[in-house]
Amino acid sequence: MINFSSINPNSSFAELLELERNEFSINQHVDFLEYQKQRLLFLESQTSNPNVKALYDYVKTNKPSIAVFAGSFNPFHKGHFNVLKKAEKLFDKVIVAFGKNPDKSIRNWPIPQTIGNRQHTEYYGLLTDHIDSFGYDVTVVRGLRNSTDFQYEQNQYRYIQELKPDIKIINIFCDKEFEHISSSGIRTLEKYDKHKGYLLP
Repeated sequence: MINFSSINPNSSFAELLELERNEFSINQHVDFLEYQKQRLLFLESQTSNPNVKALYDYVKTNKPSIAVFAGSFNPFHKGHFNVLKKAEKLFDKVIVAFGKNPDKSIRNWPIPQTIGNRQHTEYYGLLTDHIDSFGYDVTVVRGLRNSTDFQYEQNQYRYIQELKPDIKIINIFCDKEFEHISSSGIRTLEKYDKHKGYLLP
């Protein structure tokens, strides 16, 4: 159950809309469909107020721009966080999807507290199947460090596009100061206890 802030009956619709944006931001960890369901239930009893009724209609029909930042994230490090923050400037919400890659090591790193307020999902099969499971429109975000990553993602995109022709994908380069950071490099440095500076709290 989500605890929403009380509504001032004297608020204008513009003020209620700003409140709504804040509530949506605070509850980023909740799946959109669940958030929408609970928000409508909360507003329903107050729709005798015309401004609240307008807000109810807005929540019912609004389709926020939602992205899925997908990767193995083993571990999720400062470079990933740099891409995530850039994505959050483009979308209303970004879901962090932790994928199990059979060609990579099993993920055994905890999710950093820094991203604890975002929605996290896990998937063990194809990314395209995971995207379909949401039940609403999303855009896939892929993080890039350099041109080598870009070439790899181009090849992956061809496979993904054949499996799901309507998929939307954007690539976001991390800032130059993070382009050398990789999860595999961190796992190597961990053996010598030299990895902590690349991790998030």
